[in-house]
This record gives sequence, C-alpha cells and structure tokens, in this order.
Amino acid sequence: MKKFIFLFLITFSSCVFAQDKIDTIQIINNGTLNMEIDSRINNVLKAKEDAVCSYTTTVKKPTEKKPVIQSNDPCAGTPQVNGFKIQIYYSKDRKDAEKVRNEFARSYPDLSSQTAYFSPDYRVLVGDYFTRASASRDIRRLKSKYNSAFSIPFKVLCRKAK
Repeated sequence: MKKFIFLFLITFSSCVFAQDKIDTIQIINNGTLNMEIDSRINNVLKAKEDAVCSYTTTVKKPTEKKPVIQSNDPCAGTPQVNGFKIQIYYSKDRKDAEKVRNEFARSYPDLSSQTAYFSPDYRVLVGDYFTRASASRDIRRLKSKYNSAFSIPFKVLCRKAK
C-alpha cells in the first residue's frame, strides 16, 4: 500500500508540474536566440501586440507637406550646404588665431574668414567653396603667405560659395 501511494504521488506530482504545449521562438539577429514559451503566454503577447498595432494604424496624424520651390536657384531653401573652406592657421591659443584672422581680413578683403574651435585647437578658416577643386586656385594664391593652407570639408553658405 505504501508503494502504491508513493507511486501515485510521484505520478500525480509530475502531471501537476508538467507544462502544456511549448512554442519555440527563434530570432536570428546578430546571432540566434532560442526561447521556449508556454503557449498561453505566447497567445497573450500576440493579443497585446495586435491590440497595439491596430491602435497605431487607425490613428493617423495629419502630415504637412513642405511647399515645393519651383526655381532654378540651387540655393533656394538651403542656406548652408556641404562644401569646403581653406584652413590657413591653427593654434591652441584663441588670441593668436584671432590675430591671424584679423591680419588675413586686412590682406585679403575679397575672402571671408572665421575662427572655428575644433577641440583642442582654434582654426582660421577662409572662403566658401562647393568643391575642393574650386578652392585650389585660392590655395595656390595663399601659399605664398600661409604655406600650410589646405582645404577641409565644412558647411558653407550657399550664396557665398564659388
């Protein structure tokens, strides 16, 4: 009798702790993740996902269309574009960079100049150019006084660029 009760308890306990059908989810995204989920949990997750997805698809925000500019002007609507500037000087001291920029502005009034901070240096940048090739003519002209002049990619004002 004790054996019968013992076998009954072991059989009953194994049935109580047994899980229902288990779904396996495989996600392949930079590796593989295998996850075994009880089918009831999986059904709840899918229902929740469907409820969220159906809610987001029914709510639509009005979209505002930007006015289309019908112009032959390449600078219309874009004041700054990716272009190039000529770096003529750099220093860790801001006063030195400002001194060189002021000297440059007196010597070459036809070219714009600015001081820009790129950690840890202050750089004196001149001109606005669409391409590296268009900057090369001014680089040759500046090499006599600023022998370390070279072009760097930088945002330029479209209306001033050459």
